[in-house]
Amino acid sequence: MNISEGKQVSIEYTVTLDTNETIDTNVGQEPLTYTQGAGEIIPGLEKAVEGMAAGESMTTTIGPEDAYGPTNPEALVEVPRDHLPPEAWEVGAQLRAEGPDGQTVEGVVAELRDETAIVDFNHPLAGKTLHFEVKIIDVR
Repeated sequence: MNISEGKQVSIEYTVTLDTNETIDTNVGQEPLTYTQGAGEIIPGLEKAVEGMAAGESMTTTIGPEDAYGPTNPEALVEVPRDHLPPEAWEVGAQLRAEGPDGQTVEGVVAELRDETAIVDFNHPLAGKTLHFEVKIIDVR
């Protein structure tokens, strides 16, 4: 049976960046199971595995436009430093905030200035090219 829309697919994968840094893998663990075409995984990976069958493997490179999108300059927000907890007064500090619709959003302090901080609310993988090694475990 081949991967097509609506099929339950189980995969084993490793994801690396251009630097060869492994950022995620489930090798040796439970496979990732998703429904093809339901938008449960990034679009580029769904397209790449379309038509494959259980037991097949592949490597693919997925650009930002088919992964987590480009970096959005509007997601860089200048915040008064006194609105941040003291432990967040360093570059790289991770923060949680409430978004405009009440949802929780996560950000990283990207820059500190005298009176403000620039907080980056982009997805951590926005703007990144992802390299996948994928093995199809099961298709139902």
